[in-house]
Amino acid sequence: MSDGERQPYTTASLGGGALENARRYRLRVTGGGSWGRFLWQGFVLTLLSGAPTVLASVLRGIAYRTVLGSAGKGCFIEKDVRWQVPRRAFLGRRVMVGEGCFLDAASLSSRIELRDEVWLSRGCYLVAGRGVEIVVEPRAYIGHRCLFYGHGGIQIGRDALLANDVQLICGNHTYARRDLPIRAQPTEEQPIILEDDVWLGASAIILGGVKIGRGAVVGAGAVVTHSLPPYSIARGVPAQIVGVRGQDGTAGIADD
Repeated sequence: MSDGERQPYTTASLGGGALENARRYRLRVTGGGSWGRFLWQGFVLTLLSGAPTVLASVLRGIAYRTVLGSAGKGCFIEKDVRWQVPRRAFLGRRVMVGEGCFLDAASLSSRIELRDEVWLSRGCYLVAGRGVEIVVEPRAYIGHRCLFYGHGGIQIGRDALLANDVQLICGNHTYARRDLPIRAQPTEEQPIILEDDVWLGASAIILGGVKIGRGAVVGAGAVVTHSLPPYSIARGVPAQIVGVRGQDGTAGIADD
């Protein structure tokens, strides 16, 4: 029997009672600060979050400036958008945030930035890691239900096109020890970079440490584990390069 098999199993525990849980929750949603900030943030977001109509979506783009890091002119925020640590979320001009999105900046040392004319479709989840950034450059389009697990940092270039259900996953769990549950063991985080004019097909998965070069195309359902050069076309699990943009027979490969 190995040493790992002989070690006792110890479950993960956050510890603390009701007051500690309340304090932990306040820090989780505000990133720090007083109960006054917690209550004001909750008041503004709760008051306006569920209001329907186009007018309410425009109003949220204005009123949320009191709790977000910034929001430029012409922002359009649909109903039921949730925010964690909203003062570390920054919106450029004419940003669209779709219904049911969740933006979690995680801490005061982190940042989520959607620059001018970014379109974030309904049901997207953007989760930053502590001390890192998720930055989406101007005119990028993020399709329905995309997931950004940005614990290693994510950068998305100008005019990028992400189809529905794309996942960018920067973090990975380690699992060498048998005496601790996997969730209690250290994680590994590496950044993901998508350069300008990248197209990711529906349900593509990009793993940490990957850089996708300018103008590259990734097919639907592909799992990208290694960086791709500019203008390459890749598909499969794991993704393999099958062509180069501009050559014959490469049209329509992403299938979004």
